Amino acid sequence: MRELLATVGPLTSREAAEFFPSSTHQDAAAVMSTMRRAARKQVYVCEWTRESDHGQTYLRAVYALGDRRDSPKPPSLTNAERCARRRAKHAIPKVANSIWNWGNQP
Repeated sequence: MRELLATVGPLTSREAAEFFPSSTHQDAAAVMSTMRRAARKQVYVCEWTRESDHGQTYLRAVYALGDRRDSPKPPSLTNAERCARRRAKHAIPKVANSIWNWGNQP
């Protein structure tokens, strides 16, 4: 895993699992976690990213090689932010779907 981070650069555990055909996301996360808790820290969390998977958004750590201090985890989305995302996702597209809406087009 160290060689992978050294050659490719910072990766999430899901991205790291793609390099190993028999590995799963959980396996890669376990390896990264072990490397972070070793006597001499080998990887650190350089940033956090939000990834969408099957309609669900997850917060994932991006790991990099080194013994620096981990980046702090960002706060959870507020209810207003979640509602705004949902409204944007389910918004009705503003297209001319009938003759009566043609005049409302920009």
